[in-house]
Amino acid sequence: MNKKYQVFVSSTYKDLKEERMAVIRLLLKMGFIPVGMEQFPASNMSQMEYIKMMLDSCDYYLLILAGKYGSVDVDGIGFTEKEYDYAIANGIPVMSILVEDIGKLENAKCEDTDAKLELLMKFREKVSAGKLVDFYTDLGSLTTAVATAVHSCVQLFPAKGWIRGETTDGAASIEAQIEKYMQEHTASAADIEALFANETIVLDGGNASSHIVAENAQSPRETISLTGARTMVEELSKRLPKVEWGEF
Repeated sequence: MNKKYQVFVSSTYKDLKEERMAVIRLLLKMGFIPVGMEQFPASNMSQMEYIKMMLDSCDYYLLILAGKYGSVDVDGIGFTEKEYDYAIANGIPVMSILVEDIGKLENAKCEDTDAKLELLMKFREKVSAGKLVDFYTDLGSLTTAVATAVHSCVQLFPAKGWIRGETTDGAASIEAQIEKYMQEHTASAADIEALFANETIVLDGGNASSHIVAENAQSPRETISLTGARTMVEELSKRLPKVEWGEF
């Protein structure tokens, strides 16, 4: 089955433009659908509302964490961290790739305040706690780590993905569901013959939901459920001359 998986690429932006572009190109070459802030349009929704909507449609979440914590929401928590938290809370498989040594990054790619640096270090600790993460040192090792992580994640955590509507597998699945429904809701020939075992059938019109009751049976017969109602009506129409109306 030829599925397309959607991957949300999460990171800070200004300091990782080159890295994000390389990762997005890689995902496209691997046959995935990358989703990230590059595609975010102007919207009446808040930034976090739109992010959540996009995350809900994704199969996997990829975090690239380097030397910046990034912009923060009104509550003081960074948008990248909020994206991570939302993915974890909603059971979206997470892949985290962290820069190996923040100290080796150029100053422009690092936080310039102690407060932001502290938030970054706490976020790194959260991401690494109890979970397998990978590390990178340069652009080449980053794309290698991403390719390995994505391939492994798809194998370990198969997702729904996207399938073209006209694929054979999809059509076969629909046909199977229709066949199952027909089997469960259509009366068999034996059921129909059992209804007409007697010469006369009385239609009891005593209430809004009419029941079919066999008259003059050797033993009292319970009300018969109209399973496969359309088939029953067709048979009744064929035998209409033998039908008598009971007293109301």
